[in-house]
Amino acid sequence: HGSIPAADGFDPCPQCGGAGKVRTPSACCARHDDDATIGRPGGGHGHGHGHGHGGGAGSPVFGAIGPPGSTLPGFTGAIPGSIEELFATLELVDHEGDPVVAKEAFENKVVGVYFSASRCPACVRFSPTLDAFTERNAADYVTVLVPGDEDEESAKRYHKTLGANFLSVPIGSIHRTLLMTAYRVYAIPALHVWHVADEKHVTAWGHTAVTRAPETCVADWHAGEPGWSWFDVAGVPKSWRCVAVGVPGAVREPLLTADGGAAEA
Repeated sequence: HGSIPAADGFDPCPQCGGAGKVRTPSACCARHDDDATIGRPGGGHGHGHGHGHGGGAGSPVFGAIGPPGSTLPGFTGAIPGSIEELFATLELVDHEGDPVVAKEAFENKVVGVYFSASRCPACVRFSPTLDAFTERNAADYVTVLVPGDEDEESAKRYHKTLGANFLSVPIGSIHRTLLMTAYRVYAIPALHVWHVADEKHVTAWGHTAVTRAPETCVADWHAGEPGWSWFDVAGVPKSWRCVAVGVPGAVREPLLTADGGAAEA
């Protein structure tokens, strides 16, 4: 849909002007669909969430913004050294805005990283489905909202419209910007799944899995499987499949510009 992550939400893609319909080889849509391997920069095409953008968490985005444990002016939260450390120390708040310890909230669960915004009609349509799904699977699964709203009050209001089992990354947290850039989210809603115990990205197809296979996808995610994939689209039986799940690589590249804005994705 022609959006790129920015420090205060999502900005129009400079290549397609926000139209999200450009399909030439130089366009953002075509480039990221070509790099369709999780673990490569921009890799892991996100057609699984229905909009044709978004990659896995394999993009190298940490490192040069500052030493692990340091902070940046204007942001809350400390800079982690890797995507694994980010999830272990993720800055979170609950439905009432109270701080939540990530390790405690994520124990024995898989995490749905939900990129969404109140001003996105598709997000507003999908969120009630995800809300009910999160409540039904609360023992084994948790959703973390990564808000794409333009200001803190809008993000807080949006979080309030979601269920009590939704956690959220504060809009002023550096962890929010890190997640948006690490997953290279170019369209919302997007639901990525992180396996806490194995410390790996499981799928970018969370949106489709929740929609098409809500009764089985959580168990699949715990087993390291995507829950829904091209195999399902093609009707290939699970016994015939050989599923390879990408593991996020070491983080090396700068994430932010000198002025604290999001680096060009």
